[in-house]
Amino acid sequence: MRVLIATTALCLLAACSTTPQRTIASQTPNAVVQADPLSEARARNQHWLNPRLIDGFPASTDDSYRPPARLAVLLPQTGSLGVAGNAIRDGILAGYYAETRQKPSIRFYNSQGTADGAKTAYQRALKDGAQMIIGPIGKDEVAAMANMAEGIPVLALNNVLNPNNKFLLNFSMTPEREGELLAEHLLSKNLKQTALFYQANESNTRVLAAFEKAYTKSAGILVVKAMAPQFSKDEPTTIKPTLPDGLTRANAIVLLMSGTAAKSTRAALALNGASALPIFANSEITDNADPKTNTQLDGVLFLHTPWQTGAGNALGVNAAQLKALPSSRGGGSRLNAFGLDAWLISTRLQTWLSSPNTTINGATGSLHLEPDGQIERNLLWSVYQNGIPQASHAKQP
Repeated sequence: MRVLIATTALCLLAACSTTPQRTIASQTPNAVVQADPLSEARARNQHWLNPRLIDGFPASTDDSYRPPARLAVLLPQTGSLGVAGNAIRDGILAGYYAETRQKPSIRFYNSQGTADGAKTAYQRALKDGAQMIIGPIGKDEVAAMANMAEGIPVLALNNVLNPNNKFLLNFSMTPEREGELLAEHLLSKNLKQTALFYQANESNTRVLAAFEKAYTKSAGILVVKAMAPQFSKDEPTTIKPTLPDGLTRANAIVLLMSGTAAKSTRAALALNGASALPIFANSEITDNADPKTNTQLDGVLFLHTPWQTGAGNALGVNAAQLKALPSSRGGGSRLNAFGLDAWLISTRLQTWLSSPNTTINGATGSLHLEPDGQIERNLLWSVYQNGIPQASHAKQP
């Protein structure tokens, strides 16, 4: 049940996922272009955040590290987002304790998963002298913060629509990014006829929509779009499940599903003569995958976070180190990584303020700051080898 709650919460955290629309400068009657501050920032390829955002932070002799003196974290400790809040909290603390340099005092506040709860927690944090705030995470909480953040930087852990606050950064785990990167990779390999199988859940539905939009826009053809095939429990696995006829025209397979479902799907593909086709997957393939049978996934190339493969992040912390924590089960592990990256961002704003195009090696991917304060992730490609996810030598996005 905890795994289900954590996975559901992961989808909820990314519920506010529409990409902010870029403002187009208007043309005046006198043909003078009047660009708004955000458009001007984009033209310079720089952020539009308040340039004095961290003036109140203690001075640092390290250009890549400058934390606040007092850090406040607003997370729901109760309610429907409580499990997600705890997983993110554990990731933040993992980063905090892994850091060997001077660290801020850190205090957690219960945002309760509501707009009113977030407002109350925010006011308490300001009264207590916080110099920076991480959180909250819920859609309604973040919407409230977008209207309130002032004076100190706030790292909201969900997307903000139409950002217009120069004290606000937003960092989220949106599924759409995986769909776009999957499409880009297949197109780069000239694999333009794809059979896609998926498990129906909110996250996969959004990955699928983003993939289909990006793929078909560049002449890709989705020859099959179907639910994951299943073997009947009452039948031996030698019984061949019927797959769509379009499979014969595919030159690539995409799986949007858990590791358990991917194993049976791969068996069905083999029984239908499609075992030689290259297979690609989203990060969900690492969920609920029994290590004892993971060799059945060998050769599957998938998008993955550095957290899961043990690839280095700025602090060298990885999923194995938090494996014993209840919050790391199932989708909670990705939320641990999300929390760790929130900590990294809170201590490295100086890097982005001085060099906007710099990337930070995070646990959830390579992070960079967009002009509007949105933090975008690029994911790594991994492959199953001997049942273990390994970094792939495929071209990284």
